[in-house]
Amino acid sequence: MPRIFFIAIAAILHCGLAYAQADCLRGFRNPQDKFPHTTAQPAATPFALKVSEMPLGGVIYRPRGESEDRTLDAYLKKFCTTGLLVLKDDTIVFERHLQGHDASDRLLSASVSKTILSLLIGIAIDEKKLALDDKVRTILPDFKDSAFADATVEDLLRMSSGAALVEGYDVGRFSDNLAINPIVEPFRDAREFLRGKKELAGKPGTIFAYNGAQTAVLGLMLAERVGGSLTPYLEQKLWVPMGAEAKAHWLQNRLGQEGAQGFFVATLRDYARLGYLVMNQGRINGKQVVPASWIASMVELRRDKPQPAAVPYYGLHIWIPQAAGGRSFFWGTNGQNIFVDPIARVVIVHTGNSPKAEFHGNGNLFPLRDAITQYLAAGK
Repeated sequence: MPRIFFIAIAAILHCGLAYAQADCLRGFRNPQDKFPHTTAQPAATPFALKVSEMPLGGVIYRPRGESEDRTLDAYLKKFCTTGLLVLKDDTIVFERHLQGHDASDRLLSASVSKTILSLLIGIAIDEKKLALDDKVRTILPDFKDSAFADATVEDLLRMSSGAALVEGYDVGRFSDNLAINPIVEPFRDAREFLRGKKELAGKPGTIFAYNGAQTAVLGLMLAERVGGSLTPYLEQKLWVPMGAEAKAHWLQNRLGQEGAQGFFVATLRDYARLGYLVMNQGRINGKQVVPASWIASMVELRRDKPQPAAVPYYGLHIWIPQAAGGRSFFWGTNGQNIFVDPIARVVIVHTGNSPKAEFHGNGNLFPLRDAITQYLAAGK
């Protein structure tokens, strides 16, 4: 599954903490302490999440392709999980911080950041700052000769700009997503690099091709319309209105360009608030923060639009499970997930710090997600 690859971020530091495996990495914890970043201030009065923990020892799941069941505790011991938080409605029923982490730690979101950007895009469209059919060259005139020129906001949101892009994870091998990674390539001008892309793989709106470069172009378009930086807009329109309890950060390269495609940093509980916001159609604490119509469009399964070759499907910068029906998830490499089920009224936030938590762990995490949701929906 395509994701921005962050092994290089962590300087390959190993953990020796509780519930840690040999290949867990430290680079996902408080990266704002090491790298340039912008800061969004929290709400003066955070949206209060109730706490009523439930024993989830009865949750049993079966990993994909295996014949024996496992428990939640077995999962936490096997994979590089740093945090797991489960909401039922507005109540935290399970919360664990592992590998020495605690509730105050800010955690790198990886491609969860893409969905956060989509929420901001929806707000900007509601404010008439953007439109789904706006073309890149209209908002970014310096991109008029680039492969992105005729792609629309919607094309980029659906990962179907038509630009020929290389997705890759191995540092040392060229890929467009790594080329604009503000940590791997801190001195590269991402805007200059992106407008230099000339080759097309197809007409805009015809081919699904996941790549963080498309999100980065979206980030440039939004920044152009809101004053040059994403973070003040995030703070004013999303972070404070939704009642965040802690500061959030967007990591930057050395030229001050925010990594919209995968470098947002926040606490586990504030990620849960984002999930709660989506579960409630953009409404939180009595306020409509994101238009309900935008949330509905984000999570709608459009089979008439370009889609991945296999499930999960893709909406407007958000993933859609096979069950669909309004269910969705934010998904980032190395174990970052916010699962949203508005039918069961459950949000599950999972953070991790290793490919083991992502590529090897998904065959466990996705069945575990379903088992937790079913357990809570049954009122156990």
